[in-house]
Amino acid sequence: MLYVSLLTSKEIQAFITKVFKEKWDSLKISAALGKSFSEEERRAIMDYIPLVKKFREKFDFQEFLLCDKLALEQSTAYDISKWKAKLWPSFGSVHDLCCGMGGDSFFIPNSLELTGIDMSEERLKMYAYNMNAFQKRANVLQADVRNLSGITADYFSIDPARRKSESENQRQFENLTPTLSEILNLAKKYRGGMIKLPPGYPIDEIPLDAEIIYLGSKQDCRECLILLGELVQNPGKIRTVILTKNDTFEFISSSKRPDFEKEQNLEEGTLKNYLAEPCPLFVRSRIFTQFAREWNATILSKGIAYLSCDEPIHHIGFSSFEILDSVPLGTSAVKAMLKKHGIGKLTLKKRGVEIIPEEEIKRLKPKGKKEGILFYTRIAGEKTALLTKRISGSNAHEC
Repeated sequence: MLYVSLLTSKEIQAFITKVFKEKWDSLKISAALGKSFSEEERRAIMDYIPLVKKFREKFDFQEFLLCDKLALEQSTAYDISKWKAKLWPSFGSVHDLCCGMGGDSFFIPNSLELTGIDMSEERLKMYAYNMNAFQKRANVLQADVRNLSGITADYFSIDPARRKSESENQRQFENLTPTLSEILNLAKKYRGGMIKLPPGYPIDEIPLDAEIIYLGSKQDCRECLILLGELVQNPGKIRTVILTKNDTFEFISSSKRPDFEKEQNLEEGTLKNYLAEPCPLFVRSRIFTQFAREWNATILSKGIAYLSCDEPIHHIGFSSFEILDSVPLGTSAVKAMLKKHGIGKLTLKKRGVEIIPEEEIKRLKPKGKKEGILFYTRIAGEKTALLTKRISGSNAHEC
C-alpha cells in the first residue's frame, strides 16, 4: 500500500533525495528511518524507494512522481509515449480513462484539454500530482468509466486493468476491466480513441476498421495499440513500429484484415541455406510473413516463426544465420554434430520444442574450440536440431 499523502511531505521527499544522492544502502536507510519517522511514514518510504529508479528510467524524469508498483508497471515508457504523442490531433479534448498515475497523459500534446478519470481516489491523487510535476494542466474525475454521463470529450485513451494471473498466451478480452465490448460501446461517445494493451490478445474481436499497432524494440514487443475513429491512419491494417535509440522504423501490412491473415500461409518444410529469425515484434504482428513472400522464403513448420531462404536477410526485423548442419533432434545425434564441427561455446535457441536451453547445454557438454548457435525446432512438424553461425550485420536496416 502506498501512502500518497505522506509522500508529498517535504521532509520525506528531502530524505529520499538524500538517500539517492548519497547512495545509501538498506542498512543505513533503516537506521535513519527509525530515528526520524513514524511507523506509517517508514512503511511508505520503504515501499516507495524501490520505485524511484524505475520511474526515473521509464519516464526519463528526475523529479518526484507518485506511483505504486502496479501503476508503474502498467504505464507506458518514455520512448513509446513520445512516439504515440504524434497520433493525437493538435486541438480538442481527451479523456484519459482508467488514468492511474498518469503515464499515458505525460506526453499528450499540451494543446489538448486533459481529464483523468479513475475509480480510485488514490490513483487520482497520483495523477493530479504527477501532471503538475510535468507542468501539464489536467482535470480529474472520480468515476467508473463504464457509467460516464454528463461529461464529454473529443477523444479518449484507455489502459484497462487486467488480471494478474493471466499469462501472455492466455489473454482474453473478457478478462479486462472494462472488457473490450464495454470499451467499444464507450467509444461511440467519442470522435476517436486509443486502447492500450500488452501484446498477446487475439485480434479477431477488434473492429475491422480499426488500426492495430505493435510497438517495441528489436528485442521485445512491449505494447499493442488499437486506434479507433478519427485517430485511425491506416484503416483495417496492422502497423509494426521498431524504436531504436536514434531512429524509428515503421512497417504497414500490405492488405487489410482479414485478407492479411489469409495471406500468412507460407510454403512449409523446405530447408535452404539460411535461417531467418524474425524479431519479437515481427512475430507478434505476423508481418514477417509479408517479407517472406517478397523474399521467396519458406516457413520451417506451421506455427513456428523461423524462415529458411537462399540468401541471408539484411533487415532490422530479422537476424540471419548460415545453416551448417542439421540432425533429427536427440542428445546423441546433436553431440555428434557438435563434435564433428568442433563446437565448444554454444548458444541454444528454440521454438516448437519444450526444453530448458541452459539444462540442455549442460547435457550436451560441448568441448570444441569453435562457437556455434544451435536451433531446436521443427521442420514440417519433425523435431530437428540446426547448427548455425550468425551472419554479421544481419540485423541492420537494409531493406
